[in-house]
Amino acid sequence: MQINHSRPTNSLGLLILASLLAGISLSLGRQHQPATVCGVVTDRRGHPLELVNVQIVGTLDGAATDRNGKFCFRTGELGAQRLIATMIGYEPSTMPLQLVAGDSVFVKLILEETFIKLKEVEISAGAYSMGDEVKGTTLRSLEVLTTPGAAADVFRAVQTFPGVVAVDEGSGLFVRGGDVSETLILLDQATVFHPYRYETPTGGVFGTIPPFLIRGTYFSTGGFSARYGNALSGVLAMESLDLPQRMSYSGGIGLAAATLGASWPIVLDKFGLRFSGNQSFTDLMFRANGVHHQFTITPRGRDANLSLVYKYSPSGQLKLFNFVTTNRIGVRVDEPSFEGRFESEEISWLHNLQWKDLIGSWAVKGSVSLSRFATERGLGNMQMKPADAAQKVRFDVDRPLTDRLRFAAGVEYETIDNSFKGTIPKNPDVLDPAAEVYLLEERYTTSRVGLYAELEMQIGNRWMGSVGARLDRTGLSREVVADPRVMVQYDLTKGTVARLAWGLYSQFPQPMFYNETSGNPLLKAQRAQHVVVGFEHNLDDLMVRVEAYQKSYRDLILREVQLKYANLGDGLARGLDCFLKYGGFLRTRVNGWISYSYLRSQRLQARHLVGQYVYEQAPSSFDITHNLTVVAKAQLIQFLSTSLTFRYATGRPVTPIVGAVPRGEGSFYEPIHGPVNSERMPPFVRLDGGVSYFLPFGEANAATFYVAASNLLNRANPIRYEYSPDYKERRLKTSEYRRFFYVGMAISFGSLGTGL
Repeated sequence: MQINHSRPTNSLGLLILASLLAGISLSLGRQHQPATVCGVVTDRRGHPLELVNVQIVGTLDGAATDRNGKFCFRTGELGAQRLIATMIGYEPSTMPLQLVAGDSVFVKLILEETFIKLKEVEISAGAYSMGDEVKGTTLRSLEVLTTPGAAADVFRAVQTFPGVVAVDEGSGLFVRGGDVSETLILLDQATVFHPYRYETPTGGVFGTIPPFLIRGTYFSTGGFSARYGNALSGVLAMESLDLPQRMSYSGGIGLAAATLGASWPIVLDKFGLRFSGNQSFTDLMFRANGVHHQFTITPRGRDANLSLVYKYSPSGQLKLFNFVTTNRIGVRVDEPSFEGRFESEEISWLHNLQWKDLIGSWAVKGSVSLSRFATERGLGNMQMKPADAAQKVRFDVDRPLTDRLRFAAGVEYETIDNSFKGTIPKNPDVLDPAAEVYLLEERYTTSRVGLYAELEMQIGNRWMGSVGARLDRTGLSREVVADPRVMVQYDLTKGTVARLAWGLYSQFPQPMFYNETSGNPLLKAQRAQHVVVGFEHNLDDLMVRVEAYQKSYRDLILREVQLKYANLGDGLARGLDCFLKYGGFLRTRVNGWISYSYLRSQRLQARHLVGQYVYEQAPSSFDITHNLTVVAKAQLIQFLSTSLTFRYATGRPVTPIVGAVPRGEGSFYEPIHGPVNSERMPPFVRLDGGVSYFLPFGEANAATFYVAASNLLNRANPIRYEYSPDYKERRLKTSEYRRFFYVGMAISFGSLGTGL
């Protein structure tokens, strides 16, 4: 349900002022005054269309529409004229005008889609999007909140898409057999280097960015265009909310957190701010669910966001986004080589200034960002205080060259500063305080410059394509990599397309891998090649997508005795992703989606034996052969909805330990590994459910009450294998998060219908 409210304007005052000015103007001068033509362009569903060319027929007078579909220009062509609006993928729309000197007219034009719609999201293989203002969306903001198991987290909601597997109870994005580090995370063009709360080697417990700060999200599982670089597997690109249109307030409280937010249009349609804050206090939630004993410090933290938006012209906008978050956690750990506790405390900042405008026919977008991250972590002989700082400048341009050709280009420059202080174990499997360690107190800084160019084109009536390439260079390796990419799309019928994408992808190691103590200064970029073939039907409330892919790797980083790390690895991943979605939240009585992924992979991997490594081909550590997710939501009565999320995943591969060697005068043992990833854990099965009541009230106000239950089947899902201190006995460690309940409410005043 969407409720739109308009507020009175000063139109009457403007008309009176215009009449007075007209009355005192000279007749001769009036004849030379231009006319003003303003308006809006939408599709047949009322969605605003950006970058539509609008002009007077037979003249050069005109303008391009902005993000909200609006345009405005002045013309000296008076009398009977015709206005035309054109855009690739749409039938032209014309309208007769009678223009009088000094007058202003407002028009509304509607474009009808043809077979072709030349937009990046439409021709990118493996691409999904969410957000209230993104055409062809698959999820909306409220759907993230009401999806059982997503825990109101964007990353967990993305995990329900095909091609993404969850290897544990966290929110890490593992795309098509790749590591979590192979997915690039962006916000308003800025790179989010630490996108997870309570970071772990498999990502983290939650994503950093709350869903209601996000206007739109583009997510690709492969075959993405040349504008995205330094990522081997996937891209998650988010856009924050723009200028607020009305004063609004929001708040929420649940068993684990409380939130508060406000939006304030200080100068209507010109300048506004948004603020939000969140305080997490999970102690009550874990006590209520009987798992408080797992923690020495229950997860806790806070975050705050402040964004300022200045719209200095109908098409120009400046947005300053600021975000800070702090987190702390302590967990009991029982490892064969160490029994104690893991504690972590982290703080993260992100500041980004973004500029957007239309300059002639060019759409331009630029940003300057600064991010910082610091943490202190301790577990046995691993005691580290790493800190990162990154700066990034990015600039993109985009324009139609003809009615069948669009050009885009961009450049980015970023610096990354990694510092490390503390100790890390020489053998990652041995955490005993008496075991050997590397002593680190180092700082590494590197820079990366990247640039790209691409052409999107319509070829004939039903063919369209994209050809692009990018170059990237990093300071530490001084290596330049070139990545060409091609995408082709054929429209079978209206709403039904077939796609083919091919491209090369590169990713540079983090600066920490170049240190001389525990790394290798001679490392070079890791490489991947994507081939994706897909079919998609997307019409009205039904979306069906099937994609087959092959992803081949080379120059992957592996452990090595003498060099510590080396570009020795290669690999191959093949699979099939299927996605079916019907309806939308509060738009259809029943809605939901089904995603299924099939994956087979092989990688050259290092097998650790005592004092040496041997290399063998084995499945990726994130090779989940079958992954099925079903999300079903139903509106029982008006505004009362129930939902279920069912997940099944083949057990992930594990490397068994086949023996051990005593060390430290018998105080601990060093494990001997068996064949890499030669065994699998039991399957993962979970059913989550929830009930929510969405209650609109007053003028553009709403409250949402929800009750959620995770793991309704009370299943003991596998986490890992645990060993006795001498590694002679093994048992399966299962999740203590059995049936788990959560309740909460969210309320907003003045924001209903604004895209929040």
